[in-house]
Amino acid sequence: MCLLGFYTGLRWGELSGLHRHRIDTRRSRLFVVEVNTKSGIKEYPKSSKSRREVPLPHHVLEALERHIHRLDRDAVVFTTITKGRSGRLLADSNWRRQTWWPAVEAAYHFGDDGELQLVPHYPPHSMRHTCASWLVQKGVSLYEVQHLLGHESFQTTQRYAHLQPDAHKAVLGAWERMETPLTIVA
Repeated sequence: MCLLGFYTGLRWGELSGLHRHRIDTRRSRLFVVEVNTKSGIKEYPKSSKSRREVPLPHHVLEALERHIHRLDRDAVVFTTITKGRSGRLLADSNWRRQTWWPAVEAAYHFGDDGELQLVPHYPPHSMRHTCASWLVQKGVSLYEVQHLLGHESFQTTQRYAHLQPDAHKAVLGAWERMETPLTIVA
């Protein structure tokens, strides 16, 4: 679920409401059509822009295929696994308390100095922000990121614009490559 969250930018309700038949393994895509809410599965996502097709990187699709291979066509992909209660829809508050926070508290990463460090205490929504950040840093246009994330407003997506560390360098480079720049004669 986290791998899918980091590489698709899906909202938590979109992840936990994803149905098996919404994954097109041949085309390496998934379709966001339903969301999981406090009152159960809802057919229409947050806005008209939220209903979308999302590409899946090959390594994410492989992991997802291993997870879904035994699921019925209409099954929800991510459900509870607790003995006696397995197969139920995930509830955000329980999932955070029982799964997300214990996993984050047990996770480490290598710092800049090469030392193991605890992963910061980020909420699940950070997967969505991380996805957008990675894409912007790799040069994907904000327009494309807007459509991938299902943002209704471009202004929402612009929050990620500052994440391109050398964006000014690219602009300056473009100006320098102009054959005949405008000048003022002194």
